[in-house]
Amino acid sequence: MSLKSPKLDDRTFNDLLAEARRRIQQKGGVWTDLSPSDPGVVLLELFAFLTEVMLYRLNRLPEKAYVEFLNLLGVKLQPPSAATVDLVFHRGQAAAEAATAAIEIPRGTRVTLGRGGEREEPPVFITDRTVTLDAGEPEVTVRATHCEQVEGELLGRGTGLPGQSLAVRRPPLIAPTGHPLELVIAVEARSEELGERIPAIQYEGKTYRVWQEVAHFANLGDDDHVYLADRASGRITFAPALRRRGAGPAEEGDESGGLAELPEALAQVPSADREIRAWYRRGGGRAGNVAEERLVTMKDVIPGLKVTNRIRATGGKPEESLANALLRGPEELHSLQRAVTARDFELIARSYSARAVARAKAFTRAELWRHAAPGHVEVLLVPDVPEAERARLTLEGLRAHETEPILDQIRLALDERRPLGTTCVVNWTRYKTVRVAARVVAQREEDLDALEARIVERLYQTITPLPTPFNSTGWRFGQALRVSDVYDIALREPGVRWVERVRLQVDEVPGANIGAIAIDHFQPHTWYVGSEGTLFRSLNDGDGWEPVGRFEGPIVSVQAHPRRAGLVAVASRQAGKDGTHVRLSVDCGETWDAGSYPLAFTVHDMAWTLRDDVPVLFLATDVGLYELILRPGGSPTQVLVNPTDQDQGFYAVVAYTDPRGIATVAAAATSLGGVHLSTTGGRANSFRRIDKNLPDNEDIRILAVQYDGPRAFLWAGAAATGGDMGRGAYRWELRGAQDPPEGWVAFAQGWEGGSCRGLAFHGTQVYAASHRLGVLRLDASRAGTAWVAPGIACGLPLREREQERLFYPVDAIAASPERAEALVLAGGEAGVYRTQDQGQSYHSSSSTEFAEKVTLPETWLFISGAHDVKVISEDEAS
Repeated sequence: MSLKSPKLDDRTFNDLLAEARRRIQQKGGVWTDLSPSDPGVVLLELFAFLTEVMLYRLNRLPEKAYVEFLNLLGVKLQPPSAATVDLVFHRGQAAAEAATAAIEIPRGTRVTLGRGGEREEPPVFITDRTVTLDAGEPEVTVRATHCEQVEGELLGRGTGLPGQSLAVRRPPLIAPTGHPLELVIAVEARSEELGERIPAIQYEGKTYRVWQEVAHFANLGDDDHVYLADRASGRITFAPALRRRGAGPAEEGDESGGLAELPEALAQVPSADREIRAWYRRGGGRAGNVAEERLVTMKDVIPGLKVTNRIRATGGKPEESLANALLRGPEELHSLQRAVTARDFELIARSYSARAVARAKAFTRAELWRHAAPGHVEVLLVPDVPEAERARLTLEGLRAHETEPILDQIRLALDERRPLGTTCVVNWTRYKTVRVAARVVAQREEDLDALEARIVERLYQTITPLPTPFNSTGWRFGQALRVSDVYDIALREPGVRWVERVRLQVDEVPGANIGAIAIDHFQPHTWYVGSEGTLFRSLNDGDGWEPVGRFEGPIVSVQAHPRRAGLVAVASRQAGKDGTHVRLSVDCGETWDAGSYPLAFTVHDMAWTLRDDVPVLFLATDVGLYELILRPGGSPTQVLVNPTDQDQGFYAVVAYTDPRGIATVAAAATSLGGVHLSTTGGRANSFRRIDKNLPDNEDIRILAVQYDGPRAFLWAGAAATGGDMGRGAYRWELRGAQDPPEGWVAFAQGWEGGSCRGLAFHGTQVYAASHRLGVLRLDASRAGTAWVAPGIACGLPLREREQERLFYPVDAIAASPERAEALVLAGGEAGVYRTQDQGQSYHSSSSTEFAEKVTLPETWLFISGAHDVKVISEDEAS
């Protein structure tokens, strides 16, 4: 329980009047008439009233002391933040026809709203930098800020004394944005006082040295020409003086306690009679959050140019209230301006964002990701949104408030306060859109339309990343949305009898045209699925999916490195072009900045290995086998496989490293070119064709490696043409440079699936994706075993002509080798299906509708989509 501050005097008006009456009765003598009409009583009441007012002011002394203590700790009101927007300058119609000359748009060009007659002065935006619309260019974009630029305002003259304080004439200043001219304080200086690296400004024929803003006067660097700035009040304060303690102990009889005789300034102070000038930006506030296509009037006219804002301006916030600062002060005291705990990182992110951030969440990356190194902290931000937009917040509306300057500002603030050895990453939060469909039964006397509107409003303001009256903190990071949550939300609304037929719906899942499936070998329960041009990731074995990458064309291959955590490669066809784009991620698809390789040829398959502890990615392409070594400046280079045919194409490639560290690479050639094997890590001219017991006319297009304890087997899937039922697959035992005496072993018995399109393994169980019969299964531990086809009612989607009793083609398959029970994911034209009972039954993993819950990754938040709630009367329900 917090300490309760007592009142210094708790007497009320009635207490004061009663005390005066008692004193009169004790000492008044002849004063016996104490009725309200007596003139003396009227005076008593007047003085009692005045005394009560004085006591009220006295009792506010603890509040004043609290404010003064916060001032002592350096807590200041946060200044207003200024909205920013990208302005697009373009030529007028007449100028566009003769666009032969470049047009310069100076820094500080003012743009305002396109309508007049406003009661209040319309907001004015100024450009942050000078840009040029070159000849022939139709338009140019520049960032602009809602503020007014004040140039060279004379604050006063230096006194030469410590602790000098001055104020700008037109406060408040806007919150920090990183612009070099948002606040510049400069003091007049002589030329001999300036060096080559000392920043200076020329203004009205005089030279001014630029001083630096600091948070405090402790631990200053080499440049001690510094000052403090209170942007809300516009006050600039230079260093005070302090009597420092001497180097030795105080002598006997020294009443100063060893302090120096004269005070010493903590930093430099402006010399006497030197001009002190300020360049600053003032204004800001919510008025700058203007809608798109509104900023169309140039106050500084540039002939031949027009302007507009194609997106809305965001980020404008008013100055902080005193009440909020009193609540924020203790939080800043607890953090001590150092980011050590997760709460410290979150507090600093909110405090140093000009209140453009509504929520911040800090995670230790190593607790969530196997690839993350210790000491990496990720801070996720949720932008603040005006109250008027929170009622039915959309993902697009939320994204409109995410600006890069806010991230830069918070990154800088956290970098200054993080512990040595800690790396901090700041990003905007990712969101998953979820919709609720339900039927609500209302009491007879209820207005059904009004009740429906209230329930939908509750859903929007509960399933939201922002704090609302219905959810004071916003939706929790990583918290699943369950059907029971919907019941709780709806039943809180008066007039609801019961809720039924609840369904939870999401917008994006890997629902069609699955081109690749891969399992992460390090991150538990993590899978990747390529669906057309979107890469989906599941962190819970396919219970839920989230898009983590969008690519130009359909994804044909996804490969997670088996020996390097977090490393993922994606190959996608380039839309409308010949070629493939290979993208790399080192953090399980969170970002895709590790590498981008647009290739002019087609990539069919990929495989990872390590060479001298450096990741190497092999690419099976239609013009040869290529390798990409992940090192600075690396690019795909061709690996010569067949010296007699350098242009030999390849359908598939796999890599395997045995317990002794011997790396094996195998590639399946096009045009019935067979399978080629290298036992030296896939180096050029190290491949040999392995064809013992493999028919010359066998078209091998699938390769995979099966691990069986210390043994490993290379499997090859055969393709079929026309109505051919196919010949299943072949197996080759990997023994390093030594070939197995039996050569290729055929597994064709019971195969009627046509082409083999993929292979996956769980122990000795082999799962094969086929063109005709879905996923076939084989127990490879027994000789002469046959392929087992799934039953018609297994759950895999059937072709439209059910009389053929054929399944849709399965184009991709993967299994979890580390699990005790087999978990197999198979995908094709109709989405992703999974089985956990060795293929006896399959269930869709691509559903957009859920009857129990919608899952959410630990670092994601939900945002509401368009809820579908139908309210009926209980009479209609019965």
